Amino acid sequence: MSQGDVTNISVRAGSTSVLLVEDHAFQREYVAQQLRTDIGVEVACASNGIQALEMLSVKRYDLVICDLAMPDMDGIVFIKRLAELNEKPDLVVLSSQPVSLIQLVERLATSLGFRQLSALSKPLNTGELSAAMRRFDRIRRSPELNSPGGAATPMPADSVDVLEGLIGKQFTAWYQPQHDIETSRIVGVEVLARWNHPTKGVLLPSVFLSTIISSGWINHLNSILLEKALRAQAAWRKMGWPLTLSFNIPVSLLSEESLPERLLAIVEHCGGDPATLMLELTETTETDDFSDYLAGAARLKLKGFKLSIDDYGTGYSSLLNLMSVPFDEIKIDRVFVHGAHKSPVAQVALESSIALAKRLNIKVVAEGIEDLRDLELLKKLGCGTVQGYLFSKPMAESALAQRLLG
Repeated sequence: MSQGDVTNISVRAGSTSVLLVEDHAFQREYVAQQLRTDIGVEVACASNGIQALEMLSVKRYDLVICDLAMPDMDGIVFIKRLAELNEKPDLVVLSSQPVSLIQLVERLATSLGFRQLSALSKPLNTGELSAAMRRFDRIRRSPELNSPGGAATPMPADSVDVLEGLIGKQFTAWYQPQHDIETSRIVGVEVLARWNHPTKGVLLPSVFLSTIISSGWINHLNSILLEKALRAQAAWRKMGWPLTLSFNIPVSLLSEESLPERLLAIVEHCGGDPATLMLELTETTETDDFSDYLAGAARLKLKGFKLSIDDYGTGYSSLLNLMSVPFDEIKIDRVFVHGAHKSPVAQVALESSIALAKRLNIKVVAEGIEDLRDLELLKKLGCGTVQGYLFSKPMAESALAQRLLG
């Protein structure tokens, strides 16, 4: 790493507080020294999980770096205790354990609601530590880069406030580009909801979506987003960019008989083409009415819409859904993509999914691309389209238009 890189990290991360939990004295001092001198962060140290929890009870730390194999309280129990805190710190695991075990701990951390988890192998590579700290700093400073889970679960917005936002046209569409893996050219966008709150700024769906769904306003929000996205799509087409719109449809809406007609009416009103809309259906669960799922999907296809399985591989009976509905696309969830270059299990899962899709003539989109090594792996396996922060974060319509023009 160049001296310029070290300085840049120090400037950005200077206010970051780190708690290092490591039972091996030499390793603990070595890592602490790297963090203090090369990266420029405030570091406190604990020799085991019990001591670390005592320190966390009196002070909040932005980031916890911990080993897994520790005496008195192992790292896995420590992570579970850490998840019980009101404000979870971000997490980095530093361990010499097998990759398969570290991957399991990553999934555990995600299920416990941690915003991000990076895994570093012993002996420590300074470059990997610096890269992990850059990623942590980038995510901490940009709400748009937060990983699923969140450092703290946001309080749901008040229904009166949300209703005023809907009436006041404060909700809008943002877009995350999807790129052709070979050329990097933007070929489509995923449509995402944002709330331009008059006093709180741009709010993410984690703040308002549960309130909108519980209040029965999801169709109204979807109509707003779809109309805005279709008008933007028409403008991009005039600029020479015929982009596909990927639009999320909650499976619960498939039971509504009016859904296909309602969506088609919006498309026709905006002069759009349903064949340029990829409706992402989250994989149905065992408790969903499968007949409603099948009927709703079939009627959307009848209207000319294209269908995608969202979060492929994480829901109930992926193969059953794929066999039952003529999907046009599968969208591989980030849990299989992030860090796949160092996970033999994830590589097998990706290879099998992509090969199956190719045999069925189904498009493959991989989301959650943050690492160039994961991108190279997906290219080697034959994935066609990718989406993630390595290329683009979600952006407003004006920002995307500037990017297309530039």
